[in-house]
Amino acid sequence: GLAGNDALDGGTGIDSAVYQVSRSGAVIGRGGSTVSSSLDGTDSLVSVERLVFTDLDVAFDLSGNAGSVARILGAVFGPAAVGNRAYAGIGLYYLDGGTSYAGLMELALNARLSATPTNTEIVDLLYTNVVGTAPSPADRAYYVGLLANHVFTPVGLATLAADTDLNAVGVHLAGLASTGLEYLPFG
Repeated sequence: GLAGNDALDGGTGIDSAVYQVSRSGAVIGRGGSTVSSSLDGTDSLVSVERLVFTDLDVAFDLSGNAGSVARILGAVFGPAAVGNRAYAGIGLYYLDGGTSYAGLMELALNARLSATPTNTEIVDLLYTNVVGTAPSPADRAYYVGLLANHVFTPVGLATLAADTDLNAVGVHLAGLASTGLEYLPFG
């Protein structure tokens, strides 16, 4: 779009609008529908999932890869990790590059717990991050049993936890749809 007021339609796929100002130098409308800056004017955006600024980027595909990253970060690293721009950038790098949701979940679990965590470590981590408290002995035994009896794999249980409404609330997914997920590009 360059300087001046523009109407940008990204169409299908993951599209980016690039701005020559820092994030703080721009005003982003609700859901990324508009972007205004003194250098670039005011742009109206349709089907543009990512905004690129000179210091960081913002993802608005919360029903796609950005939402998946937020859910994984919340379940595996805790709700506050959604604000970790480096982690968000790593997650988007992998999902945008073709890694599956389950593949990214496995990478996240391995990064957080190591490649050989115990079933109890997995359950305690996921339950605490999603529910906000450690599991009761009964809840711990139930979920550890699901892993021990191969009802769920660690990735399967982590995916179940990440996809709960409770996790969506914990990571403020509805609010992120309005403000976007800030991230630092990786790779």
